[in-house]
Amino acid sequence: MTRRLALAPLLLGGLVLSGCVATQRDVLDMEGQSDELKKEIADLKQTVTSLQANQADLSVQMKQLHEDLGSFTETAKESQDQMTKLSSKLDDMGSQVTSKVASIGSELTQKQAQGLEEQKAELAKAAAAGTPSELFEAADVRLGVKSYDLAAKGFQEYVDKFPKGALIDVAHYKLGQSFYGMRKWESAGREFAMVLEKFPKSTQTASARLMYALCLVSMRKNLDEARQYLESIPNDFPKSPEAKAAAAQLKRLSKLEAKKTTAASAPPAGDGQ
Repeated sequence: MTRRLALAPLLLGGLVLSGCVATQRDVLDMEGQSDELKKEIADLKQTVTSLQANQADLSVQMKQLHEDLGSFTETAKESQDQMTKLSSKLDDMGSQVTSKVASIGSELTQKQAQGLEEQKAELAKAAAAGTPSELFEAADVRLGVKSYDLAAKGFQEYVDKFPKGALIDVAHYKLGQSFYGMRKWESAGREFAMVLEKFPKSTQTASARLMYALCLVSMRKNLDEARQYLESIPNDFPKSPEAKAAAAQLKRLSKLEAKKTTAASAPPAGDGQ
């Protein structure tokens, strides 16, 4: 019993000492946490300071942006006013141009009508004069300016009045050209064929063969005959301009024949069902 009493103070002292040690550790932990908290507060203050500085810069930028926007709005308004004025000027100019174009068109129409009447008068004058060369030249001038109808009338009158004229073969050829210009393929082909049949030694033979073949091709008629005439030109007139033209037309004719063959060999619609 006495031993137990003697050990009691020792145990009590140990408990007291243990409690003191625990308290010191808590104090040290709290001091550490306090330091960390102070550091976090300091970092937070720095962040707040930075945000305040950024906010101040942003405020300055917003102010500048507002001023720039006001300046832009004013400039846009001025530009709109200028565009409105420009649009008004363009309308005025458009009205003036339209009026001038209409006036020019009217003048051209009058001049064209006047020119056509003058051409008819010249042709009638040449016919009245009765000179073969004058009639031929007047018709040839009309052909040169693509007045095909007047040219055809002049050359027709020449071949009717002067069937034995010195230029009768050329007149038939040019009459064919006049019909060809009017897309009267059959009439044109008839004149070219007449040159080939009645005037085999004419200087127009190569051209007449070429044009006759072109008439057949244009009518999609007698294409084999057209090919024969085209092939004869480089054979008989190898150095002529018509030989080169005939070679080009042969290529065109080959494509046309191939297309025609393809269309003919295609099965009728519905056969595949």
